[in-house]
Amino acid sequence: MSAGTTAAVVIVGSEVLSAKVQDENGPFLARRLHELGVELAAIHTVPDRTDAIVEALLLERRRVDWIFTAGGVGPTHDDLTLPAVARALGVPVRRNPELVRVLEVMHARYHGGDSLPDVAFRMADLPEGTELLGDPEFPTLVISRVVMLPGVPSFLRHQFERIAHLLGGAPYHLVSLYFAWGEDLLATPLAAVAAANPGVEVGSYPRFDRADHRVRVTIEGKDATLVQATARAILAAVPPEALVRAEGLDP
Repeated sequence: MSAGTTAAVVIVGSEVLSAKVQDENGPFLARRLHELGVELAAIHTVPDRTDAIVEALLLERRRVDWIFTAGGVGPTHDDLTLPAVARALGVPVRRNPELVRVLEVMHARYHGGDSLPDVAFRMADLPEGTELLGDPEFPTLVISRVVMLPGVPSFLRHQFERIAHLLGGAPYHLVSLYFAWGEDLLATPLAAVAAANPGVEVGSYPRFDRADHRVRVTIEGKDATLVQATARAILAAVPPEALVRAEGLDP
């Protein structure tokens, strides 16, 4: 497929790995990044350990444009993402006065005149150089294209959408072909067409239920003309009666 904006996601949370909490953030980010035309290279799920977070960050910084972390930015002892990002980037941790003010205002809004507990200021100890972007009242933390998002799904979605315009990916184009044939009969023509069209991604997804088709074949890429041409090449390689229906194919 053609080169474009790439990203990786690092889900931080021992609770996800132990199945105490079901991850909602990985699927959301995968879907939204794809909708924005960003190629997702990997999703890592790592425990609440600094070394594990740093390892994932160092791996992905060598190969993708953006990294999104999810979780580990709170005030408790197991919230380790902020210092881990600082270590991976080789920068110190500094208390950010702007985020201190944000936290104080937010606390006052929900807790009246009570002062903010000292431990809460850990959330303002950021990798030096972190920018506060998006919503001024609930900013998104970004440094060197590492976006540090909260683990609470509603908060993550809010902060992600406020910086989504920065990603700048070109949209994907998709054609879906539904066949009455099984993969055993489709495998050879699909392989030949895919090999001849490396600029698009051809996927095959069988069904074993009562659906009206046995296999859905997807043709996806950023060059709309090439996607359409590849879909028609597949149709030309398969008898017409094998096709149940097509979606996204130009007339």
